Amino acid sequence: MFTLVEMKDAIPIPASELGKPRPIAVANQIEQKYCNRILLECGLCISLHELTELGDGLIYQSDASVHIRARFTLLVFRPFIGEVLVGTIHKSTPSGLWLSVGFFNHIFIPPHFMLDGSEWDPDQRLWIWKSEHGDAALDPDLGSQVRFRVTNSVFRPVERPSQAPPAAAATAMPAVVSEPEEDDDDEPVFQVMA
Repeated sequence: MFTLVEMKDAIPIPASELGKPRPIAVANQIEQKYCNRILLECGLCISLHELTELGDGLIYQSDASVHIRARFTLLVFRPFIGEVLVGTIHKSTPSGLWLSVGFFNHIFIPPHFMLDGSEWDPDQRLWIWKSEHGDAALDPDLGSQVRFRVTNSVFRPVERPSQAPPAAAATAMPAVVSEPEEDDDDEPVFQVMA
């Protein structure tokens, strides 16, 4: 469910942080820059795991920050294919079930991966399951816990224009995307399929 990803980046340390020990200042800035963000083709960054190397600080003439080259590992949420997890039903729509594991709620189960006998009830606006003999029915409410098996992780391209100038956008090292505000029309950048 969690993996470690090794990264290297030039971390800007603002003047207000220069009074702190260098490893603490760098760790604070890495946490601020990467945590709760999507690393494309990696997953959702949870926290800094370890600082492995700190380089020299560089000061650019138009910036008051000290830029320190750092190598570090991040703890990233990206469940592997076939992993069985427990989640709660976050949302039920005619297209399928949306589940949450607490810190991540973009887990989708389409109808063809649900149990045989599952059908959409438009009156309750929920998916219900009926046994093949018709003698038992189960209608999991929102907030009910369910087990699911991961079938795929999907990363969608970001179609928002970059805020950086063209030259900076071409040389940017890590591809980091902020988690967008939840909207029913927007597809999530990182989605786990179950």
